[in-house]
Amino acid sequence: MKRSTIRKVEDILRDYPKIDKYIEEREQELRYPVTPGDDNVGGGKAQYKYGTQTLDTLITIDEDRRINALKRQRDIIDDCLNGVGNDTEVIIKELYFCRRPQYTIDGLITNHLINVSRANAFRLKSQFIADCARGMGLYDLS
Repeated sequence: MKRSTIRKVEDILRDYPKIDKYIEEREQELRYPVTPGDDNVGGGKAQYKYGTQTLDTLITIDEDRRINALKRQRDIIDDCLNGVGNDTEVIIKELYFCRRPQYTIDGLITNHLINVSRANAFRLKSQFIADCARGMGLYDLS
């Protein structure tokens, strides 16, 4: 797998704990759009025009590409986490989900937080990243 693909998946994994916040911020942007001020001094408005802002907002939120992409990433990572063992979960959570990781893979092994060899720990991490990349459609064969 290309190094750029690995880096992309690692960046997405590091953003995983903040995905719900990103989705909420985007929904707020869509619900409460910033409208520019009206410079039309003395101009008239239609008196009996009904707003469809609520309906437009719901349609926009359901069809928003950024929100759908974030939800898809969250679901893929959740599925990948559900399908792995405890050691892989500890490795991924410590390396990518912690704001300030305390351990490297070697530290996890030394402190007996995972019960696998060093080579197997790196293999578990690489396999998890490959599974996520495959789920996201980023996986390439070279």
